[in-house]
Amino acid sequence: MDVLRLTQGFALSGLALGLVGCGLLGDGGAELAAQADALVKQGRLPDASDAYKAAAVDHPASVDVAAGAAYTAMLRGDMAGAEAVLAAAEADAGDRLGEVKMRRALVALAAGRLDAVRTHGQASGLPMGKLLAAEVLLADGEREAATGLLNSIKGDAEAGPVAREYLRYLDDPEPLVAGLSEANALWALGEKRIAVRSVEELVRKLPADRQPERRLVWAGRAASVGELEIAQAMIDQGTFGEALAWRHAATQAIIQCAAADIEACTLTFEQLEAQGDVPPLGLADARATAAQLLAQSNPAAAKRLVADISSYAAARALQDAGAPRRAAKASPGGLFKTYLQNGG
Repeated sequence: MDVLRLTQGFALSGLALGLVGCGLLGDGGAELAAQADALVKQGRLPDASDAYKAAAVDHPASVDVAAGAAYTAMLRGDMAGAEAVLAAAEADAGDRLGEVKMRRALVALAAGRLDAVRTHGQASGLPMGKLLAAEVLLADGEREAATGLLNSIKGDAEAGPVAREYLRYLDDPEPLVAGLSEANALWALGEKRIAVRSVEELVRKLPADRQPERRLVWAGRAASVGELEIAQAMIDQGTFGEALAWRHAATQAIIQCAAADIEACTLTFEQLEAQGDVPPLGLADARATAAQLLAQSNPAAAKRLVADISSYAAARALQDAGAPRRAAKASPGGLFKTYLQNGG
């Protein structure tokens, strides 16, 4: 359950963009913000950043300007700047205060300031803000407080499915499953190595019939953050059955790629492809995941792995591998594709 995935590059940017212009009621900088936002949607991010900076000088209290300026600051990695511009707009935000608080929670998340994520997320009053706050509470072991927040948003169209998934963990009669809610929250909040290390023993102690799916999920996650011993141990222990056999093999391939064993990784994927009974989308996702792990260390191998795949994951792998044109072709559409088509 990769809730939000906010700390991964364009995932964070995409959610922030989704909040730009959210509920625009109009303020002193609304027109300038709309002009700069148009540049963002054209993929002209440097121009948009300059436009928002200029607008912020004349309209420091504008929620619209602050939202866009914070967004472009986040893209530059300037979390302190993003926080400052949002804080400046908060006093005059009026009935849009919740929007500002939500954006401050996202900035805090990107900066790894989990206490601030909880504070701003809960203060936003928005379902997604409450979800973030609940995840921080879970990560801190405060299950009762988290349960209250999750119950308050379980009917929401956007945050509800994730909230209900957490509640299923927490309500499970098996105490160890409830413990997995904390590991999932840590993963969602970007504390990935801590999550992987904390979950290994939990999964091992689960009843045997409840281990296979969770072993595969966490093995893939462990490989993605370089915890290869944990990843391998996860898939070496226990049995997985015929239905999960292809996922077991695909996860092994991901671990092999993460360990830079390109020959073994490629061979495993080729064998899965030849079987003919493997879900094509699942296999494509596994190959894209492996390619992302190789993009920096072995870009040529990464490009080969996603040569015929069209997905955001494949496009990100190709972009990281230094192939922006191929990334643009692989991207299904949206902001990321526009960004790549405009030169990245």
